[in-house]
Formats: sequence, C-alpha cells, structure tokens
Amino acid sequence: MRYLLVDVGSTYTKLHIVDTDTNEILANASSYTTVDKDVRIGFNNAFEKLGKDVKFDKILGCSSASGGLKVVAIGFSKNLTTNAARLASLSSGARILNVYSYEINDEKTEEIKNSGADVIVLCGGTNHGNKDNIIYNAKQLAKKDIKIPIVVAGNVDANKEIEEIFSNTNINFTFTENVMPTTNTINYRPLRKTIGDIFIKTIAHAKGIDLLSKDFEILLPTPIAVQKAMSVYAKFLDKVILSVDIGGATTDIHSIGRSYYGEENILSPAIDEPYEKRTVEGDMGMRYSATALYESVGDEPFKELGIENAKEQCEYRFNHTNFIPEEEKDIKFDNALCYIATKTSLERHIGRLKEIKTPTRTIYQQYGKDLRRAEMFIGTGGSLINSGEPKKILGAIKNLDGKYLINKDLDFYLDSEYILSSAGLISTVDEEASYKLLNKYLKKL
Repeated sequence: MRYLLVDVGSTYTKLHIVDTDTNEILANASSYTTVDKDVRIGFNNAFEKLGKDVKFDKILGCSSASGGLKVVAIGFSKNLTTNAARLASLSSGARILNVYSYEINDEKTEEIKNSGADVIVLCGGTNHGNKDNIIYNAKQLAKKDIKIPIVVAGNVDANKEIEEIFSNTNINFTFTENVMPTTNTINYRPLRKTIGDIFIKTIAHAKGIDLLSKDFEILLPTPIAVQKAMSVYAKFLDKVILSVDIGGATTDIHSIGRSYYGEENILSPAIDEPYEKRTVEGDMGMRYSATALYESVGDEPFKELGIENAKEQCEYRFNHTNFIPEEEKDIKFDNALCYIATKTSLERHIGRLKEIKTPTRTIYQQYGKDLRRAEMFIGTGGSLINSGEPKKILGAIKNLDGKYLINKDLDFYLDSEYILSSAGLISTVDEEASYKLLNKYLKKL
C-alpha cells in the first residue's frame, strides 16, 4: 500500500510518499504553510515538488496550523482535578492557554469568554465526590452564553444538572468520562478522543483545511500523530522512550512509560501521570516565542554557553520569524536557543525527588513522572535537524540536576527525515508498518 502522508505544520507543510510493503520513503517534499491565505496553496507547492509521476492509494493527514488546538481547563483542586485536566488536554494535542481552579468569578468567566480558546475543558470532583464546584462553574459559563465548545469531564453525578443548565443556552457542549474518576488517577484517553473529534468537526474548517482534507482517510492534530508514533514504537521495542520537538513557537516533550514504580523509600506523586505524557512549552520557541524564552531563563544560561548579547538576538528572531541563520555566529546562537529550550522543557516534563528526613531514615517524595528507565531520546524539528550538532543539543538531558528522575545513559536518535508524524498516521492503519518505518529511518547519533 502506498500512502501520501500530509503534515500541515504551523511553518512548513511536509509530504511523504511511503510504501508500507517495501518499508520505503519513495518521495518527500515541503513548502511554507500558507495559513494566512489558504493552506491548499502551500500543499500544492509541495505536491508539485514530488513530481508528475507520483502515485499513491490513500491520503492520511495531520495539522498543527494556526497554532493547533487552544484549550482552557477549569477544575476544582489546583493540584488534582485541574492538573489532571491540564495533563489530559495536553495529551490530546492541545496548547493550554490558561487553567482555573475552584470557583470562577464573573471577571474570570469574561476572561475565558474572550480567551480565543477552541475548547473549554470543564471538570471537577471524583465520581460520586464533590459536585457543587463543577455545577457552580457551569452556571457561571452559562451566564455569559459562552460560544466556545465545552467538554464536560467531571463527576458523573453532576452531569444531569449541567445538561439542564446548558440546554437553556446556545452553548455547544459535550460530555465525556471523568478525567479523574478516582483520586490520583488520570483518565485521559476519553478526553483526548473527544477533543480530537471536535478538532475534526470544527477547528479544521479554517483556512482551507476542510477542503484540503476532504479526500483524507483521517485528519489528526499533529501532536496526536507524533504521540501515536511514539506509543507504537515503545510498544514494539518494549522500552521507555521520550522525544523533543523544537519548533518556532513551542517545544514539545513526549514520554511513553509508567509514572511511578512503587519503590519502598519513594512516596507516590499526587497524580499518577499519563503513560503517554506530552508537555508543550509556549515560551520555548525558536522564533515566535524567542523573547519569551529569554524572559523565562534570563542571561545566565546564554552566558554559560559563551553568548553575551542574548536579549538583542532573541528580539531579532522574534521580529524576523523567517530568519534563517547562515553566518557562524547566528548558527551558534540558534543552537544555544535549541539547547536551552530542550533543557528547560525537559526540566518541566521530568519528575523529581524531594528528600524527607525522618527520625529513623530518609525517604523521598516523588513529583511528576519517573523516567529513569528511559532508553531512547528522539529529537525532531527543523532547528535541531539542521543544527549540525544535534547530539550536543540532545545532550542537555545529561546535564540536568541530579534530582530529576531521568536515565542519563540513554541513546540519542534524530528524526532527520521528519518521519515521526507520518509514522503516527500510518500507525492508525498498520502499527507494524509504522514501527518498521521508524526503525529504518530514525538515525542513531
């Protein structure tokens, strides 16, 4: 079977022709994504580069154009249901605009209404637990006649009353399973599917994506395609793996593996984080968020890498998002940006331990996900692939503080063919073919 695999990214539209019978990339091409006009223009430009004799049986596609899915999450407890909603929304391929805990007042409700979000995730309370909070927040959203689709993923005992509240408005609402049915457990897959369905039905109808995708067998958010590739690869290898995707606006980290292993002297984290975990850092981009990156980390990380004028160079890249470095000094700075974005994003994704001394022994409280069993670290994204020193950039993981729960002896791989999202698309129809494609084209460093 031959597939045309389409990834409409925020910067580039990438095409691959893959033969799953021979496990080969037969052709590939890319062009700037024309999201400001019509994405079909960028697609056609890339398609022409494939050549006139290109043949394929089916088309599979994914997209992160226009920044992908933008979500606001509302929960009850900040460290429990709200955090569960945030993590589950991230696993759906979303970018989190904001999170709200406890009762939202009129000011916060107005802020949500004008947030520009594509989806609101409303949750709160474990099943058969507290339901007053989620009902109160539903009433607040109903008062403002919110036009943003709302996914309700909270205490099932509140669903009937929430349905009555929203049925008297023009609100577009959907129910899915509770994102935290029991304390400490994140039930992220139902929410991921529900948000994905909304993406296909509504969000994808912008800037020509609906017309482009009318012949597609499937259309997914790009982060979901990457996550599917990672999950299939980890399953066939029977390994814990993680990846970094460094983009112009964000840096994404995916990890596949258990969160907590039940060691005797380590206390479990408040939440058992997703087996398929994704975090996205909106202040860790190479262009659109370059100034935000500088504001987040300051001068010191740049000085450690021998760079003195970091603020000015970040501002230049923010104001010239199409800038492609050619001189050695500019390449050096971009590589420093890549390194800092990778290290900072890993610090935010990977779990850590806090020492607790008792009269008889020392124990540890775990926060976040334990990745000490990780064996592979995969890097993707144009800035990393074209850096000339991907191993050094991925090596940021070896320079993390000792408190982080990561194996520093893992192997590095580079997605030099931009195949991760394409392999994820293929995994929806043939998991073994997806695994073989990744095994063939991921380059060990």
